[in-house]
Amino acid sequence: MKLQEQISRIQEVMGVINESKIVDFLQKKINNTIEQIREDSEDWGLGEMDGLNEIQSIEKIEIDRFVNFTRPIIYVNIFVNSQRRDFDNVMSEINYHIQKLLPSSFVQVNEIIDTRTFGPGIDW
Repeated sequence: MKLQEQISRIQEVMGVINESKIVDFLQKKINNTIEQIREDSEDWGLGEMDGLNEIQSIEKIEIDRFVNFTRPIIYVNIFVNSQRRDFDNVMSEINYHIQKLLPSSFVQVNEIIDTRTFGPGIDW
């Protein structure tokens, strides 16, 4: 079933759904997923140090834009507090949860934004 057919069915049941409502809903889902990963990471041990570093490096993830052509693509910006630029595990988890809501969708990293004002890679 195509996304447009799914949206049409939902609109019939719930009324008008606009793109901003979809983006707001998806942003909440991304925020909840990140929070769940953070909660789960409290029980991780030394074997998962890379995963801990990955989730601790992320301050927030925000949707930059939503494109719906042949398949929905959600472009996100990742705000980080370290030099890390590899977020495959977190993005895989977010993709998994978003695809449960929007089959055939994909979450794509648009930009990684370093929020630090001092530190390695910024000052030296």
